[in-house]
Amino acid sequence: MNIVTSIHMALPDSADNTPPEWIHLTPAGTFGGRDGRGPFRLTDPDAVIKRSMRMVGGKMVVDENHATHVAGPKGESTPAVGWVVELHARKDGIWGRVEWTRRGAELMSDHAYRGISPAIGSRPDGTVEWIEAVSLTNRPNFGVTTLHSQNHDNQETRMDLAQLRRTLGLSETATEDDINAAIARGKAAVTLHASLAKAVGLDANVSDAALLAAVQAKGTEVSTHAQTEIDSLQGQLTAQKKAFDALQGQLAKTSAENWIKDLSRRKEINEKAKAVLITLHMQDVAAAEDMADGLKDLPDDSLARLSLHSQGTGRSGDKPDKLVSAMESALIPADKAGG
Repeated sequence: MNIVTSIHMALPDSADNTPPEWIHLTPAGTFGGRDGRGPFRLTDPDAVIKRSMRMVGGKMVVDENHATHVAGPKGESTPAVGWVVELHARKDGIWGRVEWTRRGAELMSDHAYRGISPAIGSRPDGTVEWIEAVSLTNRPNFGVTTLHSQNHDNQETRMDLAQLRRTLGLSETATEDDINAAIARGKAAVTLHASLAKAVGLDANVSDAALLAAVQAKGTEVSTHAQTEIDSLQGQLTAQKKAFDALQGQLAKTSAENWIKDLSRRKEINEKAKAVLITLHMQDVAAAEDMADGLKDLPDDSLARLSLHSQGTGRSGDKPDKLVSAMESALIPADKAGG
């Protein structure tokens, strides 16, 4: 975890009121504020310069009294009075070359400010890692609270890692990486909470209990709806199967009737035998055709054919012929035959 700090440096005097081209941003080696803040250590100036210019896109803002960090988040105006366009490591620390705006040049010429306060990023051990902005200031030592600086009651606002561990529920041995990971998880949880709340039509700040109840209710609603849809589809499938079975039965009956008509033109068969064969054909075509092969062929005489076609099932009380009896036995169970 890095800490952003502002530190005061004096501006060089100019005899001809010309704004200074180079300003001193950080001392070399180990340094601290006049109120004892620190110590800070500049151990790798070249790395700090490279990282700083990469972070600011080659132009580091120079403002007044840390307006970029203090007034900016409030939506207030934060005009730059200059831009640091180059950093250079010298024996006494890091210096920056400034391109002043017209307003900045006027402030410098008028000696409106007597010092600068760069915002530096450092590790908890004080090692400087980058410079992200520079402010003109008349306040000695540190700048404003949000930049890890001196506040009105002169109290240090540096983040307490031990307190962070307690707040995040971590052990006392938790490292800086552990703290950062816990913070990331917290952010992810907040994002998920807000997304779930939106999905169920609630405000993002709704309590966990209310959100859980809403999600459970939504789940029950979805489950009920799904079951209703399943039941409806099942009913449709059942109805369609019944209709399909009825159609198959009708087709089987029509096919059997057509078959028996054709058979009647070739075989001697009475009406009772026809009914039995139609039923058998609807159930087992091959069995019906095998049984039909055993029927007597019609004679060639057309009158005999007509007589045979017109004959009924016999006089009342007559017994069915042997072939009909055999077909009935094949189709009607023995315990039903006498019914």
